[in-house]
Amino acid sequence: MLNTLNLEDIKPMLINLTGVRLLIIFSLLLESPKTAEEINEYFVKNNYPNEHFSLDTLRNDLNSLRLAGCTISRADKHNCFKYNLTSHPFELTVDMDIAKNISKVYNRTYKYLSIPHLMLIDDLMDELAKHTINESAREVIKGISLVKNIDKKILNDLIKAKSEKSKISFLYRSYGTSKRKMECVVENFEFRNRKLYFNGYFNEFNGSSFLPVSKIVSPITFFLKNESIHKNVCKIVYELKNIAKINFEENEDEKILKKDKDKITVEFVSENSLKTLQKILAYGSNCTVISPKEVKIEIIDT
Repeated sequence: MLNTLNLEDIKPMLINLTGVRLLIIFSLLLESPKTAEEINEYFVKNNYPNEHFSLDTLRNDLNSLRLAGCTISRADKHNCFKYNLTSHPFELTVDMDIAKNISKVYNRTYKYLSIPHLMLIDDLMDELAKHTINESAREVIKGISLVKNIDKKILNDLIKAKSEKSKISFLYRSYGTSKRKMECVVENFEFRNRKLYFNGYFNEFNGSSFLPVSKIVSPITFFLKNESIHKNVCKIVYELKNIAKINFEENEDEKILKKDKDKITVEFVSENSLKTLQKILAYGSNCTVISPKEVKIEIIDT
């Protein structure tokens, strides 16, 4: 609150100055114990609109805060003449039931939220845990976020790479302590078994693959704009029937080659082998791959 409050903008005729003082004193003591001089210095420095802010005024304000339920120690030589706010009635009260309900809401919604939003929620859970007195409830709150143990710098770089469609390189922890350098273009994010993965087109695999974000162990390097990964474009032809035929709608990477009474023949152009596999399998028994042969075999094996 103190970071956004401009005391020079306060108009005494439009606002209760006592209320303003109480909020400011409460905020100052919330940060750390303060002497009367330190509190007065803050008002002077920020041009508080009052002729005189006396020690008596401060004592009256402190008593008003005490009447509101705050516990504030007396300033004497034992505490270096500092007023100390030891408790107040405005603390968050998060018990185990509330913590469990927050966890349930998170678990039902995290798959529908963007990664930046999940990072904001992660920060919120950290802050909420700091103000949760109940130890068991605090542990539940601290364990809610699924991105809590992921390096935020790496995560932000992956988000940037996806947005800019940039080629990146990084070290990846494959097995145990062994590391390997990898290059890819990030395409999307996905949770699998409550762990965050990213899908990308990799030079090493000459195609797409999913990797867990938590296994990236070094800063991400961005390549120049004119450097890119060569992607093998694959054209798949398949037939759709029944409900798949009825619900089919052409998009930019699909087109209808032939229409029959009971089926349609579709051509699908893709640079992402995993996306292709997922798309065709989603049609189930209503889809039959015609070509190429290697994709047909892979679909059957899967």
